[in-house]
Amino acid sequence: MMENALTPVEAEAVEIVKVRGNRRTRQKDLVVKEAIYTIVVNGTKVTSLACTPSDLESLAVGFLMSERVINSYADVQNISVKGDECAVEVETRGKIEFSATGRIATIASGCGSTGSPAGRLLELLRAWKVTSKLTVSACSIVTLVKDFQKASGLFRSTGGVHSAAICEPDGIILFKDDIGRHNAVDKVFGTCSIKGIPTKDKVLLLTGRVSSDVLMKAVLREMPILVSQSAPTHLAMGLASESGMTLVGFARGEGMNIYSHEWRIGA
Repeated sequence: MMENALTPVEAEAVEIVKVRGNRRTRQKDLVVKEAIYTIVVNGTKVTSLACTPSDLESLAVGFLMSERVINSYADVQNISVKGDECAVEVETRGKIEFSATGRIATIASGCGSTGSPAGRLLELLRAWKVTSKLTVSACSIVTLVKDFQKASGLFRSTGGVHSAAICEPDGIILFKDDIGRHNAVDKVFGTCSIKGIPTKDKVLLLTGRVSSDVLMKAVLREMPILVSQSAPTHLAMGLASESGMTLVGFARGEGMNIYSHEWRIGA
């Protein structure tokens, strides 16, 4: 997979003082950009997200699907990014009643709670079942993770982003970065919905911790395998087991930990 090229909207060169022992030097360094964008649905402000200001249509679609505001991109009549207003405006084909959803308009980096009430989140996860029979060899996962680590030029330049990727057993087909791990996941799922890429037979790769709300995003897309370079929480592990998803953590080098449904990971 080719590395994503950096764009001016993602990073900016700034002057820093680098200290190495007793030596100090002034030099240029790349810092990841952050912006706060408000998602507006049919004139109603739904949430404000601190994010990397790229792939904003995908972020909005993925977030709204994760929150069950829409089921897919087919529910979107029109979407537009208002850069001067720092807003993504979405018009849906049907009326949305927000008063009964329990959502709150809050500013988050996409690294914590999405705003869904815990009870509704758990109810959704426990009712959703992953039925895919997809299997992937451990060797293929090792290769995917190595390619994944090479894919983000933005991370190597700034060290300031999380990444997510949609994969087939033989390669990465879609890759996104963001300052928030939830945002990165929403961007790949939003792009999949916009482009009509099915997710029921794919692998999701992540850099960050797998909490229950991150797992929810994957379960709602019926992803059979989730692989992270980091750790899962105990709740995420239990919910993966209940839903039928294979959860893999600490995928680094030649090793990995399988926390649920190991039958999908072949020798």
